[in-house]
Amino acid sequence: MEDTLSITVNTSHKKMLHEIANYTNMKEQEVFEKIVEEYYSSINCSVGSPNQKMTTKPLIIDGFDIGDEVSDGIIVIDHNGIVLRVNKAYSKITEINETEIVGKHVQTFVDQKYFSHSASLLVLKEKRKVSILSTVTANKKKVLLTGTPIFDMNGEIQQVYTIMRDLTELIRLKEQLEEKEKENIRYYEALKYFQENKNKTDFIGQSPAIFKMKELIEQVSQTDATVLITGETGVGKEVIASEVYKHSARKDQPFIKVNCAAIPESLLESELFGYEKGAFTGAQQKAKLGLFELANKGTILLDEIGEMPIKLQSKLLRCLQEKEITRLGGTQPIKIDVRVIAATNQDILKQIKAGSFREDLYYRLNVIPIKIPPLRDRKDDIYLLLHHFLEKFNKQYHKQKKVDPETADFLATYHWPGNVRELENTIERLVIIGDNQYISSENVILTLGDESPSIQKDQHLPVSLKEAVEQLERNIISTTLKKYGSTHKAAKVLGITQPTVVRKAKSLGITEW
Repeated sequence: MEDTLSITVNTSHKKMLHEIANYTNMKEQEVFEKIVEEYYSSINCSVGSPNQKMTTKPLIIDGFDIGDEVSDGIIVIDHNGIVLRVNKAYSKITEINETEIVGKHVQTFVDQKYFSHSASLLVLKEKRKVSILSTVTANKKKVLLTGTPIFDMNGEIQQVYTIMRDLTELIRLKEQLEEKEKENIRYYEALKYFQENKNKTDFIGQSPAIFKMKELIEQVSQTDATVLITGETGVGKEVIASEVYKHSARKDQPFIKVNCAAIPESLLESELFGYEKGAFTGAQQKAKLGLFELANKGTILLDEIGEMPIKLQSKLLRCLQEKEITRLGGTQPIKIDVRVIAATNQDILKQIKAGSFREDLYYRLNVIPIKIPPLRDRKDDIYLLLHHFLEKFNKQYHKQKKVDPETADFLATYHWPGNVRELENTIERLVIIGDNQYISSENVILTLGDESPSIQKDQHLPVSLKEAVEQLERNIISTTLKKYGSTHKAAKVLGITQPTVVRKAKSLGITEW
């Protein structure tokens, strides 16, 4: 008959074992088996294999032999608050060595700000099991403390053991999940907004700046006041002009669009104001109506007004003041009823100082100023515009391309120097090129790469392919890190691992974000 191994566990340790089993989601039998295996391994020089016959004294298992096997921290204090034991995990979480804390009053470590709160002391005070949140000062870890009293036969607290669970990673994952949920909500709200409004207007946007602009347009449209629209190239000045026209009382009358920069200077006057027959060499032998006359009772858009020659500006000023024009080669003024909208990407005030634009004309045009912010200052509108252009070009090219939230977020990190026009052209290329249904971040990088300012160097300094790729990577990774604030979030957006982000940031010299 084989000898058996006798195991004795005292009452307090049995309670502790029960609690540890609950926290580790293990059965008490499983915990015992793990401890027994560890002890067999540690004394195999005398015991041998589990199947070997042996005779030994009863093995007394200390509760902390079990406690050192779990990932949660454990601290035990006596009824006076003196620390009796801590397990390895407790030292790891708090960065306090066992020799530093055992034998000392736990209040000492609270006073010295090692951690913000002590569940053990609260148990001594309230004589009941408590759970609280605390912060480890050394590493800012958030921990859940659950303190449990052990009473003697007289109902007095003999010891308190507290389980410390590190919540830092759980909180980080929760924050990541919340951030991802916010991104998805923003993405699907943009999609919902687009679906609800796509047939109402071409003016797409729901950022605060765009909402204010829509309110202004609604007010201005009901008047015949002259409007001056300013903004960078590609922000959508013509779209705004069209919105003013469509909401005005003149919406059923002509809307004439003129690009002052596209018409040669020698022809601009005759195009705007018309000419009498034989007014100049090459003119038709009959009078020609100018664009102002064609726009009579309606609206005329003078786009790129900053490019209008200075000598022609005085004639435009008279047109605005007197509501009349005189054809080239003519002598009789012609009354007109035209609402004028002007647009430019130039700094008119600088042009006035330089003498290339009339100050009095500027004030005559600038009755109602509308300044359109660049796309980089209204990132949320990128999602709406993305869906608008995606549907437009899918329909045009008979495609069914889609963009997932991660790629949409990636597009939002780009600075879009060409504004809405550049975004539209980019989406058109992404729809046309490639057979995959989903547009990926890699597709976006390949599309924007050659146009990215980050790889445009001085023409006198040749750039190698390797340097160009490094500059592009540096720009994309740096921009993403600055937006999301952490390597973990940046890795999710870029579709690479967090260690890869860290490694690339280090190799590319990115140290701040």
